[in-house]
Amino acid sequence: MHSGLTLEINNTDAEGRLVLADGVSFTSQTLNPDWIIDMATLTGAQSYATGNKHGGVLAPLEDVERMVIDAGKRAGEPVFPLLYAPEYVGVNIQFPSTVADMKNSVKDRSNVASSSAGHFIEEHIDSSCRSRGKWAHIDMAAPATVTGGCWRSPGTGPY
Repeated sequence: MHSGLTLEINNTDAEGRLVLADGVSFTSQTLNPDWIIDMATLTGAQSYATGNKHGGVLAPLEDVERMVIDAGKRAGEPVFPLLYAPEYVGVNIQFPSTVADMKNSVKDRSNVASSSAGHFIEEHIDSSCRSRGKWAHIDMAAPATVTGGCWRSPGTGPY
């Protein structure tokens, strides 16, 4: 990976997070951004966490989470918080590997897999950028793909 971490591929259908992780790694190491906000149709589990109409937002700081929620309301693209708990569902808990730094997919799909996938992305952000906490991950799998998910056909953006 761009971050220098090694992966064991245990799920070939969890490939999008590899590209997204490389993107946040490159951005955080190279561009020195004030903020990183990534958005993806990352997990089918997102709909179980926040439903078909609300994307899920994962952020380390409550003010960042609130900013994303407020922006979503203004744009007509609602989001709801995902559980932020790296100590319970983070990389060391959900992605353990005996041959690499981590696996690319969770070991327990019933344990907030959408949050875990966001923590996977977070793990690849450069530590100096991550320590500022100005990062948010938005999983909008259901709102982007479920017909009528956000009060319109999928994938159309704001009115």
